[in-house]
Amino acid sequence: MNGTQTEKRCFFCDAELTKDEIALNKKIVGRSVVKIQCLPCLAAYFETTVEELREKIEEFKRQGCALFG
Repeated sequence: MNGTQTEKRCFFCDAELTKDEIALNKKIVGRSVVKIQCLPCLAAYFETTVEELREKIEEFKRQGCALFG
């Protein structure tokens, strides 16, 4: 890959990403995020748990966030 990441694999561990993981990265890191991470890598980065991130995803969905549509 010529220096760019596809949005289908975690930048750090190469795990396949879900649409919710991609949306969460854009929501909490920023829409211009380049290094998209899976939930375990994102949890480690923010020093939280995967379960807490899943709860945030559900919260954003309930709020109607368009990224999770």
